[in-house]
Amino acid sequence: MRVLECPVCREPMIAVECGDVEADTCVECGGVWLDGGELEALVGSAVPAKAQPEASLGPPDRDCPICVHKLIKDRYGSTQVVVDKCPHGDGIWLDKGELEQILATAAPTPGKPADHEAHGAAALRNLFDARPPQPPNPEQ
Repeated sequence: MRVLECPVCREPMIAVECGDVEADTCVECGGVWLDGGELEALVGSAVPAKAQPEASLGPPDRDCPICVHKLIKDRYGSTQVVVDKCPHGDGIWLDKGELEQILATAAPTPGKPADHEAHGAAALRNLFDARPPQPPNPEQ
């Protein structure tokens, strides 16, 4: 089992599985790493693609936890959420709260049937609400 290092605080991340998606989350900063294609698998067509690439949204300041190249700042799809992407397609880093913002954009419209991607996204959102169990306190 691989253990990835958080690109923000450099702490080891924990793997959380949701169906076919294994997300790595940092307990310290609350960020989430999704391997290439996993976020797209969750939100599917619920978040339309960008019409055209944008200019740089800032200098790269984080390393990919897989290939260690600098992550590129970019908006995710047609959302206003700025994420950090591996230039080699290894994955995408989402700071705390960014996953929820993207999933809110991908939420099904009331009165319309939800697709399987939206159900997967909701399940992943619920997983990140839970915290891993803390080790027992020997002083108790």
